[in-house]
Amino acid sequence: AMEWVHCHIARTPSAPNARVEAIPAVISRIVMKLLAKTAEERYQTAAGVEHDLRRCLADWQRQGRIDDFPLDGHGTPDRLMIPEKLYGREREVETLVSTFTRIVETGTPELVLVSGYSGIGKSSVVNELHKILVPPRGLFASGKFEQYKRDIPYATLIQAFQSLVRMLLGKSEAELAAWRAALLDALSPNAALVSELIPELKLIIGEPPAVPELEPQQAK
Repeated sequence: AMEWVHCHIARTPSAPNARVEAIPAVISRIVMKLLAKTAEERYQTAAGVEHDLRRCLADWQRQGRIDDFPLDGHGTPDRLMIPEKLYGREREVETLVSTFTRIVETGTPELVLVSGYSGIGKSSVVNELHKILVPPRGLFASGKFEQYKRDIPYATLIQAFQSLVRMLLGKSEAELAAWRAALLDALSPNAALVSELIPELKLIIGEPPAVPELEPQQAK
C-alpha cells in the first residue's frame, strides 16, 4: 500500500508511446500532461483538453497523422492557481537528501536540525523528503512543534509516532509481525506506558500488560 502511495506522489509513469509505438506522440504527451504530479503542470480546464483532442482528431481524419503542436493553448483557468513547487530552498533540500543517502550507505544515524522563524517554510522543506523516501528504503514520520500546544507533554513525538504507526498498519501481516517483535523488544517493560501516550500502537503490539502500581512506603 505504501508503495502505491509513493507512486502517486513521486514516480512518473511510462509514456504510452513508450509501451505502444503506434500511439501518436501528441496523444502520448496529452496523457502524460493529464498524469502530471503537480497541479500547475496538468490541464487547467476541461475545455483545454477538449480543444487538443479535437485538433488531434481533425489532423488524423484529414491527413492520417497528427502534427506536433503546443498543448493547452486554450486552457485559460478561471481562478488563480498557486504553484505547489517549492522555490528557493534547493540547497536545504539537497542537504537533507544527501544526508539521508549517506545514512543509507553507511548505516550510521545522524541528526539534522531545521531551524527558523515561524511561517518561513520549514515543514515544506522537510516534506520534500517524501519524494525520495522510496519504500523499502525508509519510513517518513513527522511531528510539528505547535506554538499553542506547548502545554501538552510530548505532543510532537506523539504526532510523529502516530504517523509512523499508521504507515506500518498498511504493511503485510508478515512485515507487521517483524515490527511487532521489534517494538515489543525495544519498549519492554515500558510498552504499557508508551501505549498510553500513543494508543494507535496497540493496533500493532496488542494490549500490553498493565504497569504494576508501586506500594506506598510506610512512614517512619
